[in-house]
Amino acid sequence: MPSSSVPGAHALKTRNQEPNLTGWRVEYLIRNWLVILCLLLYFAFLITYFFTCLRAKWVLQSKTQSKEPLIAPYWIPLIGHVISFLVDLDALFISVVRRFGSSFPIRLSLLTEEVILVSGAENINLIWRNSQWLTAKAGHMIGLFNILGTPRKSLDFYRADNSGTGKTPLPHSNVPPEHRVWHLTHQPITDCLSGSNLIAFTESFQATLRREIERCPIGDEWVKVSDLYDFVYTKVIHVQLELLCGTFFLEQNPSFARDFKGFKHAMIHLKKGLPKWMTPQSCKARNKCLTSIRDWHEALKIHDPYRLVDTGEFQSTKFGNEIMRSRRRIMAKIDAMDPATAASADLGMLWALNANPVTATFWVLLEIIRDPSLHPYIHNEIAKATATKPTKCILPYLSPLVLTTSPLLQSIYAETLRLRVSVMIVQSAEFGPFRFKEWVFPKDKLILISSLIEHMNPRSWNTGSNGEFPVTRFWAERFLVWKDEKRREVQEAEITVRCRESDIHQNMASVKSNPLELTPETQSLPDPDRYDSSNCRFTTAGLTGAFIPYGGGPGICPGRHFAKNNMLLASMLLFSAFEISLDVPEQWEPGVDLRYYGLGVLPPKRKVSCRIRRRR
Repeated sequence: MPSSSVPGAHALKTRNQEPNLTGWRVEYLIRNWLVILCLLLYFAFLITYFFTCLRAKWVLQSKTQSKEPLIAPYWIPLIGHVISFLVDLDALFISVVRRFGSSFPIRLSLLTEEVILVSGAENINLIWRNSQWLTAKAGHMIGLFNILGTPRKSLDFYRADNSGTGKTPLPHSNVPPEHRVWHLTHQPITDCLSGSNLIAFTESFQATLRREIERCPIGDEWVKVSDLYDFVYTKVIHVQLELLCGTFFLEQNPSFARDFKGFKHAMIHLKKGLPKWMTPQSCKARNKCLTSIRDWHEALKIHDPYRLVDTGEFQSTKFGNEIMRSRRRIMAKIDAMDPATAASADLGMLWALNANPVTATFWVLLEIIRDPSLHPYIHNEIAKATATKPTKCILPYLSPLVLTTSPLLQSIYAETLRLRVSVMIVQSAEFGPFRFKEWVFPKDKLILISSLIEHMNPRSWNTGSNGEFPVTRFWAERFLVWKDEKRREVQEAEITVRCRESDIHQNMASVKSNPLELTPETQSLPDPDRYDSSNCRFTTAGLTGAFIPYGGGPGICPGRHFAKNNMLLASMLLFSAFEISLDVPEQWEPGVDLRYYGLGVLPPKRKVSCRIRRRR
């Protein structure tokens, strides 16, 4: 029988000839899965951004007087701002502030956590005024665990202390006096870095640094130096460590200065709180410093019989400064302070007192070197500060009081901090929800304040009469106020006139054997009295909440006077001892390494090549 005569054969044949649409779709999806995935993600990101924008707009328009801060829009579902927060915190903060301004707080979504960004001088001042309801403990806890590697079992002891760092416990606290670990470890800093103790420390610092400079093998011939930052770091950090910990510490740990620099670099990764298996080298660098400090503590038990006794000696050549010795006596009385915890506490202290002043000294010196028109004025300020105190060193003894009250040097110091400091001030409402204007900050939510955002806000700063000195540039006179307005107009016109470097070298060549004994030629400046206190003064008036390199409120850094003294003394001694010629292209900028964002004074991004010789 012919196939055509079989019933249903034609229909079967037709069905077999029809394309298999289901198989075709599956095959298409398999071949183009990446494109389809990208489209799905694109629409997911688009929808997320759309709804987070609507949510932010609704919060802004809401008339409710007790509402949580709006959450900045984001693209990635669930993840929120995590990637930007870990990769480029500066860009994230700038984009948020540019979009929403600084008149109200803004929340950032970080997976299951949220943080609140507060900006604007008025808002920051309000935070300082409510310090009895806010504490910095949450930020300190992050530093203890993520950066310093404090053992977990000791963190509970720190966490239980809600009494604050002041002599008087916070109102809501019931912690026994012997368990006030924040106050007990904080008080030696305040005692040793103020008043007569600060003067004694500064005297020791200057004497030791002059000795180190005189020992430097650089002579009258130019010496090529690949990195000025490393040169300054090596000279100053050794002095700081010797004064704080004593010669015995350096004998036990001759490579600690280098290891400490490695730890500072490791903080780039440690601050992010990533698992140890993701940051093995950073953890190794930190552990190397911790091991050195722990071994030093053990050695002191044998070699320092009076380590737990207050001998009344503020500065011991062998065993260091009272600030470290008094903390050891305090920690020895706290049961929770096991050897590992005590080592991490001392590492944190060494970082706070060393890392930032040393880097800031480099920036002060560099900005002076880069502006030849400042050189004769700087020599003039050094000459004013030169005292007749007998010394075995060739370098002069400089009066810290004269240096730290000089209008010009104070302005250079403050401008360096404004332009180069990035600290992340962390607060939290530890005792309950905190009312901030019409906003409510939930209990224990981290409140972040970025100094760099405020320092780069052009509305807060003097940028010259015609805006010729933007906030992104260093301007030595930004913090000066002139007493004679007509004189100020003349001097601002003179700013554009720069002394020729050849003229400066000619003047410097006429200096006699004492480099600070200035000749009439050196003293014939374009305007000798330009920076005299009778004509101008240094001021930070009107900058409360805008100029915050040391934080603010009751929690302001207690070591700020120590840092200022050391920065100005070190930079002036180095400038008076050495001629430094930068070996970089014209208009070259070293940049700042924003990987250290939030960790204090930012180091240079690029090496600063130069030539150095003794000043003749």
